[in-house]
Amino acid sequence: SFVVNPRFQRHFWICSVPFPETQARQTIYTTFTQGHFQRLGFKPAVQEAVASIVKTAMGLHDQVAQAFRKTAVNFHYEFNIRHLTGLFSGMLKARPKEFTSPEKIVLLWLHESERVYGDRLVSGSDLQKYRFLAAETAKKMFGKYNFQRYFQEKGPEPLVFAPFSHGHQEEPCYDQIHGFDELSRLLIAALNDYNETF
Repeated sequence: SFVVNPRFQRHFWICSVPFPETQARQTIYTTFTQGHFQRLGFKPAVQEAVASIVKTAMGLHDQVAQAFRKTAVNFHYEFNIRHLTGLFSGMLKARPKEFTSPEKIVLLWLHESERVYGDRLVSGSDLQKYRFLAAETAKKMFGKYNFQRYFQEKGPEPLVFAPFSHGHQEEPCYDQIHGFDELSRLLIAALNDYNETF
């Protein structure tokens, strides 16, 4: 039950802040992302893609919030401004040396979205439903890129970005890791180094 006894509730001051409107959220995150991508000197095509990503991210967030409602069983299915902020903070790890094409920055957005939304989902059917929403949104907004290989039912390509993409002993570099073999190689190297050190 989500009802709080009024006798208990009278001891607390309750403040309710509504979720910001879409236009307000878009202004906030556009300001952050444009500042980052312009200041660091990303290519103009990448900067244009980022403007579209902000709008698309707002739409996907609203779809996820509608599709996955909070229940007594899934009480953590609550998607708010903190999740959007997590998504965009991941996007702000991008550097112009690694992200030279608009397609790659859109892939980063898809990766961050799956980490923020997909990782919270508890069942395979919910994850499949989320991946369908993400694939349809990406297809609708960024139709010129072929992302189907990341969303196909059998044997999808992994979409992984990590700060150890060039090795764990190198300077952190948030970049794409191509395939499970490469990811496995990086993780085994880090594990071996840890085992030798400790």
